[in-house]
Amino acid sequence: MDVSEYQFNEAEIERLHEHRDNQLDVRLKIRFMAMLMLAEGIELKTIASIVGKSVKTIENWHCQYVSKGIDSLNSFQYQPKKSYLTEVQIDQVVIWVKETNPGKTKQVRDYIQRHFQIAYSNEAVRKMLKKRGLKILRPKVVPGSPPSETDQKKTSNAILR
Repeated sequence: MDVSEYQFNEAEIERLHEHRDNQLDVRLKIRFMAMLMLAEGIELKTIASIVGKSVKTIENWHCQYVSKGIDSLNSFQYQPKKSYLTEVQIDQVVIWVKETNPGKTKQVRDYIQRHFQIAYSNEAVRKMLKKRGLKILRPKVVPGSPPSETDQKKTSNAILR
């Protein structure tokens, strides 16, 4: 149905007013204002100009209103993007990272590609590890020569006592 052909009845207009007046989020309030302007017969191009959205966006809001009802305009209905890896696969990656402690996200990416045939970007790997409470730590260079292995063991034994 064309946006300009739709006729709003009095009950719909009243509900649109209520939703607009009780809305705390300005972005959602704009949706109800646009629908009210449509109900008043204001041209679509003018509404788009007033609310600062494209004509297509206003048409999409109207289509959503007609097909799903007024409550569908009252939320963003955001669905997070699904991970390409399953939870079990992510757990395997986390276990591998904890065991091997790779120095770079590229190593984790390569592991995922090798074992699961899924390509991830460095940023996606970093975000996935961060969600699991991990992060890539770059080893720092300590100036001077490190103590021998036996000295390190003596020191760690002394600390444990």
